[in-house]
Amino acid sequence: MTEDLQSFLDMLSEMGCLVKVSKQVDPCFEVSGVMRAAEREGKALYFENIKGSVFPMVTNLFCSRKVMARYFKTSSSDLVTEFIKRLKSPIKPRIVTTSPAKEMIFTGADIDLATLPIITHRGKDAGPYITAGIITAKDPQTGIRNVSVNRMQLKGKDKLGVRMMPPQHLGVIFEKYEKMGKNMPVAVAIGAHPVNLISAATSVPFGVDEFSIAGALRGAPIELVTCETVDLEVPASAQIIIEGEVICGMREAEGPFGDFLQYYVPVMDNNVFQVKAITRRYNPIYQTIQAGSVEDTNLLALSREAKIYDAVSKIADVHAVALLPTILGGAISIHKTSEEQAKLVLAAAFKAYSWLKYCVVVDPDVDVFNPDDVLWAVATRSRLESGLLNIDHSVGFPRDPFRVHTSKIGIDATAPLNQWDEFERIDIPRFKNVSLKDYLA
Repeated sequence: MTEDLQSFLDMLSEMGCLVKVSKQVDPCFEVSGVMRAAEREGKALYFENIKGSVFPMVTNLFCSRKVMARYFKTSSSDLVTEFIKRLKSPIKPRIVTTSPAKEMIFTGADIDLATLPIITHRGKDAGPYITAGIITAKDPQTGIRNVSVNRMQLKGKDKLGVRMMPPQHLGVIFEKYEKMGKNMPVAVAIGAHPVNLISAATSVPFGVDEFSIAGALRGAPIELVTCETVDLEVPASAQIIIEGEVICGMREAEGPFGDFLQYYVPVMDNNVFQVKAITRRYNPIYQTIQAGSVEDTNLLALSREAKIYDAVSKIADVHAVALLPTILGGAISIHKTSEEQAKLVLAAAFKAYSWLKYCVVVDPDVDVFNPDDVLWAVATRSRLESGLLNIDHSVGFPRDPFRVHTSKIGIDATAPLNQWDEFERIDIPRFKNVSLKDYLA
């Protein structure tokens, strides 16, 4: 089977996780409202009728870890270890000459971004934003590709505002172009197979081509096709490609925008993306991601969970790692072998992932992917006089003018060592997971 967006949607359908919405839906706020409702049900959405556009749209594709585990042919509990295993074998992409994303090509006066069902997500957003675009650029000194996901504000039929700045790699590369007095060629792929989104959101050393990471995760080379107007390659499986340049020396007001922390990023002067071409399939499917959603967290968390797992597994027998409800907080379950071990795990986690602000260490009988279960462990097992690890004046989430992310706290919420007779959880033999509907007339 060709690995493209449609094949992923087919997998979601087989799992019973894809809901099709035939009713016309307004791209301004209504899509976000429906997505919030689908999120509560753990469903992905396929909108067949978006007001003002002839194209369908999908969202919430990473609606659960079960979906991600299904793609990687593993269980939810083993997802992180499978991710780590695959990362160790990067596979270079393969260049192909044809792509369904080139069935329609628009340049010059024919370019019109407004034909796409670009969504206005939140009440104070500055307008419609592209949020699931995979941006490709090349380092002008090495020629190595960089792939990332950046928000882009619709500003005109052929113009976008794009958020990027150092230390993000795309911002570092653009600085090089500006020092040379040149515009930076970029291309945005929308609706490629979602494994490309995972790779684009994965933290890798500067100079690593994220498409080789996508190949590692897929277990086969990602096929790339050359753009029409810029010297770049993009996923051949994409639904839509936007080509153009980020303009040297130009900044314009961009924002506000509701971000992954579920706050509004204020208006800032950000970069300008001048579009030179739009290529697409005859009947493309547009994709969007709502910042701060479960999908967004699942997408951003996986590679960061892997980083934490890799670090703490060197000093403890790790059962699971989860970053919830945002990627600034998390929980780790371990098979504890000494009373001091939980604090060592906390210290290693904070060192491995600097954005981590709080972390709870629990026993394997606690579900780290269920915040209620983690809080239960804190309430019933933590010994706060000895089980806290406080770190002040530390490096944290960088966008922090009010210094709310410069301290960290770790909590040991494991039961006292070798005291399971006293801390064994209550259970219901044989009937633990019954369904209420089986008992209704």
